Amino acid sequence: MSKNKVKYYPVGNGDCSLFKLNNASIITDCKFREVKEGVYDVKKDLLDELEKRDGKPFTDLFILTHHDNDHCLNFGMHFHTGKVSSYDNNDEKIIIDELWVNEYILGDDSVQDDCDAGTIRKEVRRRRDLYKNNDSTRNERGNRLVLIGYDDNDQFTNVPQHKPGQTVTSINGITLDKFDFFIHAPFKEHVIDCNASGDRNMSSIVYQARYYKSNGDFSCRILHGGDADHYRWAKIKEKSEENNNEDALKWDIFQTPHHCSWTFFNDTPYKDEERGIDNSEPQQTSIDILNYKLPGAKVVATSKTIIADDDNPPHYPAKTEYVDVVGDDNFENTQKFYEDHSKPIVFEINDYGTTLKRAATAAISTGAQRPSRAGRAG
Repeated sequence: MSKNKVKYYPVGNGDCSLFKLNNASIITDCKFREVKEGVYDVKKDLLDELEKRDGKPFTDLFILTHHDNDHCLNFGMHFHTGKVSSYDNNDEKIIIDELWVNEYILGDDSVQDDCDAGTIRKEVRRRRDLYKNNDSTRNERGNRLVLIGYDDNDQFTNVPQHKPGQTVTSINGITLDKFDFFIHAPFKEHVIDCNASGDRNMSSIVYQARYYKSNGDFSCRILHGGDADHYRWAKIKEKSEENNNEDALKWDIFQTPHHCSWTFFNDTPYKDEERGIDNSEPQQTSIDILNYKLPGAKVVATSKTIIADDDNPPHYPAKTEYVDVVGDDNFENTQKFYEDHSKPIVFEINDYGTTLKRAATAAISTGAQRPSRAGRAG
């Protein structure tokens, strides 16, 4: 029986998701909050989902889209760092066999050693040095490192790279079963801009994850973009269409960038009458990205509960734009999916397509198998 599923965890404004494949597990970002009433125990769920090797839980791949706190909170508390041989069985930490990062994790001088981003940076340096020194253990599980995008500061010598436009069919020495990634970003110019401005969001890893049917057709296509803003997405659209990679823009599931903030649609502030600022009209390129949706496609807002206030993120006008494209029934919010706010959003994927599991006794199929450009005119 297929194990394919996607989970989006309720972590407030933040990201943590899990891809389960027939032969691999993939985690993107993490935000582990103190477990108390109304706060879901993400770690416990991951331990239930992940395989164990020699009694130790592991994920084949961890993707850090970027190192802001809401994407790596309490990383050091729940993921093992250092050599696998140093693992403490009493900790029950998760081993990361292969780690994907962007260049700025090493280029960011603002990172402090005693924070979670600092913990990740230390681990990246450890793994990077194995490649730099041609250490014989560099490709062992628990040591693998891949740079996504470009190396603007020449800090990833000999480290494998996946660049925009590349399709990735294997991770951790494993050929993925009916699954691959298309890498969208970060582009070289955005890595340079990120280093110049210190804006971590600019270097967010953006990808399309693709599940396949047994006959080779697409079963589910998912777009994840970290906190990439509308400038990054406009470049993604331009390059994809220029290189005849439109299929890499199509989606059955779209995870809202930056926790359903307005930055996907236009600059902020949204409006400031005193300063004569009005950015309330969404950029056409962002609407064009959304119009690559497939029939029955769903938007997932990884954010706190969205209400009609001035917060950004999540931004109520941003939600309105998403709903205009997919409809209210196809817009989901991780923090409000269940009334008790205590369960992840789960999509099960097989040869028949993608099914959203609303509860133990109810499910809704996306029915998204063919491309569509419906929605706001592009």
